[in-house]
Amino acid sequence: MNSSVRRPIRNNLEFVKKRVWEFVFPPLCLLCDQPRSAHRWFCEKCRSDLILNRKNRNGCPRCGVNRATHQCACEFVWDYPFEKIVSLLDYTDPVQRIMHYVKYSGFFSLAYDMGREFAQGIPSGCFDGFDIAAPVPLHFLRRLRRGYNQAEWFAKGVLDESGVKGMQLMGGLLRRTRHTRTQTKLTKEERRRNLSNAFALGKGMESVVKGKKVVLFDDVVTTGSTVGLCTKVLLEAGCAGVIVVSMARD
Repeated sequence: MNSSVRRPIRNNLEFVKKRVWEFVFPPLCLLCDQPRSAHRWFCEKCRSDLILNRKNRNGCPRCGVNRATHQCACEFVWDYPFEKIVSLLDYTDPVQRIMHYVKYSGFFSLAYDMGREFAQGIPSGCFDGFDIAAPVPLHFLRRLRRGYNQAEWFAKGVLDESGVKGMQLMGGLLRRTRHTRTQTKLTKEERRRNLSNAFALGKGMESVVKGKKVVLFDDVVTTGSTVGLCTKVLLEAGCAGVIVVSMARD
């Protein structure tokens, strides 16, 4: 039997083998461990719950919090250096579990897929006039252990789905100059002290950022300390303006 005949037979056998395996051991949803079908990560119910999370958000157009669940006072007090925050989801328990998979289980492609699936939550024209996209950086030791920056993969997903033209994603625009402890459970002031002098412009990026407008991507925004300090570095280097896009808002 020649190779041109053997190849289709082998491919068909592999297809049957895969279908039998999936019938006996169906792929499970990351969130509820129930069988999933068409979706890469979630069962239909969990995916529908995430879609409702996005659709039911009454996000403040400036600070990004869900005004249905949080009091928003940014029209009276605004002490952030960036122009606004756009967040796609509320930081609910399921979203927290997703972020745990993204950060600690090597699921960088999940960050990308979340960006693609929920990019429609970004208002039309949001990126108009912006020149550069950049992720909040990781310290090189943390990136070495993790193997990737989840905020960068989230940004790739959003930009690919949005079809943005002419805006370059620059992973090295910012760098983290020192290793800091996790921000979890810290107050806003403790977060600011923990991150003091933790960010700097990437080497050789002064001429790149001057006069340009930047979209800064992060996975979760809580107090805004991290994205605020990153924005301050950019503005001090001559950046013309910054907005923040996050997967979730706490």
